[in-house]
Amino acid sequence: MFCERYDEFVKALEKRRFLVHSAATAAEAKELGISLIGSGSVGFGGSVTVTELGLYETLQENGNAVYWHWKSDDPGKAQASAAHADWFVCSTNAVTRDGRLVNIDGTGNRVAGMFAGPKKVVLFIGKNKLVEGGLDEAIARIKRVACPANGRRLNTNTPCALTGECTDCASPRRMCKITSIIEYPPNLLSELHLVLIDEELGY
Repeated sequence: MFCERYDEFVKALEKRRFLVHSAATAAEAKELGISLIGSGSVGFGGSVTVTELGLYETLQENGNAVYWHWKSDDPGKAQASAAHADWFVCSTNAVTRDGRLVNIDGTGNRVAGMFAGPKKVVLFIGKNKLVEGGLDEAIARIKRVACPANGRRLNTNTPCALTGECTDCASPRRMCKITSIIEYPPNLLSELHLVLIDEELGY
């Protein structure tokens, strides 16, 4: 089950004018995403959560135009196309108890897509991304959990990938280069949907 304070998270997010949806399973979240997106074109940000949902493949089979640099022979072209799609699909690294979305990126295309790309955004968020505290706890969670796991996945050989602990390194392949905090839906967006999933997904 979701954390016992789940309703507080939802109220905080809705107070900040995010469009909040709940899904009991990853399969339910995927179907909800397909329903929201309809026939629109979709740009994807790098996301293990979205990979686990299998959303890219299903949308592709459904005939949607889909752009994801993880799935393309020309990542640069895919990123450029993703920025001009009808929808942007991704996850978020952490959600604070007072309803802020916190992300850390190495390149920046993923976080930029959440507020300066397509006009409609849907983020799929496993319950493991909800943190009980505020910004400090959210950033700590990302550096403790998400960055080491992504470092191992990408073979960065950064200290966190090797030891599982952040050392605030100066490695050229450091992933903690851009930190973003979305406190309210950005002005350029017409819709920002959050699909909260009662399963642990992604990092």
